[in-house]
Formats: sequence, structure tokens, C-alpha cells
Amino acid sequence: MLDICLEDFDLLSDEEFEALERETARLTSAWQVQNMRGCAAVFWDDQRIGEKRHELNAIKHPSVNVEALYAGRMKAVVDSLEGNSLIHPLTTPVIVVDETNTKCRSVWWSIGVEGLSKFREKPLAIISLGMVPGCNIVEDGEWKMLWGAWQRTTKNEYHHSWVEDMQRTNTRPPLTKEQDRAFLGKYAYMKDEVRKPSPEPPHEDTWEQFPDETDNSFLYINL
Repeated sequence: MLDICLEDFDLLSDEEFEALERETARLTSAWQVQNMRGCAAVFWDDQRIGEKRHELNAIKHPSVNVEALYAGRMKAVVDSLEGNSLIHPLTTPVIVVDETNTKCRSVWWSIGVEGLSKFREKPLAIISLGMVPGCNIVEDGEWKMLWGAWQRTTKNEYHHSWVEDMQRTNTRPPLTKEQDRAFLGKYAYMKDEVRKPSPEPPHEDTWEQFPDETDNSFLYINL
């Protein structure tokens, strides 16, 4: 806790007080981003059944293909919601807000449990470990997700280890092992490979190194 009292603020110059205000606003933004991404994890992109969707994605940024975004939401991933569950708490946030307080880069770890039933078969109990990298921007006064989604490190059936039983990304039609490896599988644990820190959490100077919010190079600087 800082050893500071209200009287100390009277000693600050106008420039120092404005700098303190900016830092406070950036800290508040980091908290707002955590809440926003947390909602996306809890409601899985805020798809609250029976309620109007609260849009968490940025849809006005020139880099966003809105038609593709909406089209993807219309595709059924499973035959029925019965028996399906996705619980992916976000932990260890690393968030760097830029000086303008309008964009930030972030990486979370996510330890999850899933009940997966794709075609109305008996749900499969799954334990998964992954990371959630991304960039977030302020749109219409709210923090929104510009890009970034959960990517798996391990995903295995409950009674089998991730060394021997790595589940593939859930898509329709199902991906082959080669297709999965080229997609999100490229981040997954492989027993015959040396693990590398990917994605790389953003560094404090991330916005000086990579000023474009669509640039995801910061994730792979160790590869």
C-alpha cells in the first residue's frame, strides 16, 4: 500500500497530477478488459440463451470482417446444447494498455473442464489447458475484443493423459490430424518437441515495438 494522504496531492504539479490521472485510467482499463474477457469466457462469446447478445467483439474496426464473424456464429458446432459445457476460467492476466488508453494487448492462461457431445452421443469429459492471447480496443466507449481466442496447449479425455490422448479442435467437418496441426494444433503440446513460450505475453514496450493493433508478432518473438 502506498504511504500517501490527500494532502500529498496538493503538492503535485499540474503535469504530475495529469500523469497520475492517465495511469489511473489505464489501471481502470486493465480491470475493465479483464471483466469483458471474463464475460466472453463465462458465456462463450456472451451467447446468453434467451437473451439479447451483448456484443463483445469490435465490429467497426477496418480489419474486422463482420460478415465472416456473423456467418461463423450461425454455424452449429454441436447438434444439441444438452450435455455440453465449457468452463474456462482466465488466470494470470498480462495486460499492457497503450499511452492513449484506447488499445491493449493481453495474454491469459486458462485451465478448463469441458463436457463435449458433438452428435448427441454420451458427453466426453475433457480437461484442457490453454492460453487466450489477443488485442482489445475501445469502441463506442467500451472495451471490445479486436482479435484473439482460446488456443489449446493440452486437451485430453479425463481418464487419459495429454501425452497420449490429445483431442483435436472441434469443427465441422472434423479436421484431420494434419489439418488440426496446421490450425490451433500448432500451439499444442507434442511429446517429441521441446516446448517454447508461445504465445509470448506482451512486454511493457510492446506498443513501441509493434504499434499496429492488428500485428500479433509479439506472440511469437521467441519462435
